Amino acid sequence: MDAGLTDPRRIDAARRVLAEADGEALERLAALAARLLGATYAQIALVTDEVAHVTAIAPRQPAAEELIHRVLDFGMPIVLSDARSDGIGGFVGIPVEVGGARVGVLCVYDREPGSWTDHDVEILEELAATVAAQLDRSVLAAELEASTVRLDLGFAAAKIGGFDWNLVTDALHWDDRLMELFGYRDEPFVPHVDSFLKRLHPDDRERTQAAIDRAVQSCGEYAADYRIVRPDGSVRWVAARGRVLGDPQGRPVRMLGAAYDVTDVRGAAERLGRVLETMSTAFFTLDRDWKFTYANAEAERILGSGRAELKLRNNDVYRHAMETGEPASFEHYHAPLDAYYDVRVMPNEDGLSVYFHDITNRVRAERAREEALAQTGAATGRLQILSAAGARLAGTLDVDELLAIFGDVVTNGFGEGVIIGRKFAGVIRVTHVTHENAASLLERISGEPLEVERFGVRSARVADIFGVLADDPLGERPALALPLMSRGRVLGAAVVIGPIENALDRRVLVELAARAGVALDNATLFGAERRLALTLQRSLLPTALPELPGIELAARYLPSIGGRDVGGDFYIGHELEDGRLLLVIGDVMGHGPQAAARMGQLRAVLAAYAYDGDPPERVLAHVSARAPALLDLPMATALAAIYDPPRRRLSFALAGHPPPLIDGAFPDARPGPPLGTGVSSYEGHAVDVESTVVFYTDGLIEDRERPIDEGLELLRRSLEGVQLAPEELCDHLLRSLAREGGGEDDIALLVMRAA
Repeated sequence: MDAGLTDPRRIDAARRVLAEADGEALERLAALAARLLGATYAQIALVTDEVAHVTAIAPRQPAAEELIHRVLDFGMPIVLSDARSDGIGGFVGIPVEVGGARVGVLCVYDREPGSWTDHDVEILEELAATVAAQLDRSVLAAELEASTVRLDLGFAAAKIGGFDWNLVTDALHWDDRLMELFGYRDEPFVPHVDSFLKRLHPDDRERTQAAIDRAVQSCGEYAADYRIVRPDGSVRWVAARGRVLGDPQGRPVRMLGAAYDVTDVRGAAERLGRVLETMSTAFFTLDRDWKFTYANAEAERILGSGRAELKLRNNDVYRHAMETGEPASFEHYHAPLDAYYDVRVMPNEDGLSVYFHDITNRVRAERAREEALAQTGAATGRLQILSAAGARLAGTLDVDELLAIFGDVVTNGFGEGVIIGRKFAGVIRVTHVTHENAASLLERISGEPLEVERFGVRSARVADIFGVLADDPLGERPALALPLMSRGRVLGAAVVIGPIENALDRRVLVELAARAGVALDNATLFGAERRLALTLQRSLLPTALPELPGIELAARYLPSIGGRDVGGDFYIGHELEDGRLLLVIGDVMGHGPQAAARMGQLRAVLAAYAYDGDPPERVLAHVSARAPALLDLPMATALAAIYDPPRRRLSFALAGHPPPLIDGAFPDARPGPPLGTGVSSYEGHAVDVESTVVFYTDGLIEDRERPIDEGLELLRRSLEGVQLAPEELCDHLLRSLAREGGGEDDIALLVMRAA
């Protein structure tokens, strides 16, 4: 470090040392220096942009201050037998260095000339080293105290508690958060490991003890998820992470760690698991090493009878989906079960999700009917209609769209119109009508019950199947009632209006209704899964943004197309105590409930550190250094910024995240490594803001069809000449980048406009 008197880094270091200096301890060291060297006067001076006399055994002397400046500037001892300065004769000064910066001087002097020996200088140098050590300890103690406060704020914000377990004596100490979590608020707590075992769920003791034993034996990391039973009988899930410390001989003596309540996350995951386990469709997942990571009950039945026969690694469809990220589907005959399956392969960041839907009955019925229909020319046309309709029905997972397709095929090829009802709470009620008077007819009968007792039988009148039309001319028309079924369950019914005299047409309509029933079942299940995923995603995001004078904020979150998985994109908008505005946007790598939980914890910890007043680059450094131990965070990108309204100044730092768009331009700011990589420092940036700032995640700009640079340029051009309020600007950006309905990845967007 440049030690020049005017060097701002040296001055900053001296100010930090001066702020934490222990005057009493330094006073004793100055007095000791005077006694040992037989001098009348001694002082310790810290030099910022002026001389600060921390302690002095002397009156203040301008001549002494001039000599102090010279010692600090030269960076070496100055020994004068006769200084020939006003009020000073003999003088010895030694520079004091702390952390590589010359921050001050230890000196002794007399009014009369004196003679200083080499031994005197060596003694003063030793004392200067002691002064430096004392100052360094004071600074480190202050930093440790501040770090402890910030860490405790982060723990409190994320509701994380800490524990300290003496492995030799079994003494166990918890902080207040763990005392409350384990139900010891109103019950005496004995600081012993038995207090933990007392609360541990009996079914989890063996598994938890095994995790503890592994950590102790290896003197390494500890990780366990377990249940506890509190005094009121309630059961909570707890995630614990820690590390075993050893003595100088390597023997385990202590475990330090943290724990937090994950009951809500576990509950969401278990609900999703129950949905998957009750599916009649087989579902399993594969990682990128072609290993099975999950299989529901139906998948276990299929895989258990022929897991090797699937040959997943060598299947061209699976390999292509894994390499390109493009979904695929195909029909598969599984010889061990003599069954046919419609297979859907959905790639994601972690590997593949695969659905096996049993279509054995449909395939066999289709083949039998195809053989019969193929015997006549008339059958060929009907078979083509059925095949084309089946493909259209299988090509959508939207309920309204597939029922519209079914009605369109029936009306154009078989009858005058069709009334479709879906089953709700045991009653089939009208939901769709395809007829020349569809709008007015649906308005009159929507929600009315269909009086269906038998299917596949032509009734003399529509009114016999649908009583509301008894007084309507349409009620006298002949009709055919068809079930919409899947897996032996009636999901609804379709009433074909008009005479169906041909037996072949009747058989085709029955088969068409069967395919529509299967498609309706798939679409209903998909919709339920997607609604569950969206509910989980949005519950983890803030419900409102702060309102500050002269500042408008708006945000958007769009899940990836499909919406099955919970994503890790997030944003923060928070007013700090000093009136500044904290803005953060980021993306936790991975998907699923675990990524969402990590995202929620990361949001809380980022906000806690920023609330302490640290600049963005220091906030990211704190989180990155502690992320692996406290958050179990594999990797995440983040853009942290603080906006100062009076100065119209935006300070920000990047951790693996794309830069913000400020007043239509990208600042020259290279991102640092992502959080979770162990990096302990980030570069800070500051930019003046005229009007608009746009923060975003990579889902807005990245596309499989174009490189990221093109996406950034498209985003920049979309703001040229545009002056919109943040709410309208969010919609404009999503339209300009073709993301109104979402993209291949989750999208988070945060816009600020300063008036």
